[in-house]
Amino acid sequence: GKSSALLFHDRMANDPDFYVFEHHRTGSGNTIDALPSLMTGCLPYTVKGMEYAHAEGRSIGYEFAENGYSTASFSSRTLDREMSRGKWRMLYDMLSGGMDKVE
Repeated sequence: GKSSALLFHDRMANDPDFYVFEHHRTGSGNTIDALPSLMTGCLPYTVKGMEYAHAEGRSIGYEFAENGYSTASFSSRTLDREMSRGKWRMLYDMLSGGMDKVE
């Protein structure tokens, strides 16, 4: 319950810059599925859903940037040409879109 995570519950209730996605669930351990779920709030099960989640501009980074927050994305994978144009391109906008800084 609440008593096992006092700091978490205090910040959730009192810190306007602390975001809790109460109804989110991890899509899967597969990055292609999990990242769209984490970054857009949409866990696509259909082709139409995948098209929605993978469309540029859906990542939460855009929402934060549009609302005046500084944004940054840190990736363990280099966001190079293979990421932006290769087989991982569907994830590139989610990792870099709307971000002031990308590392």
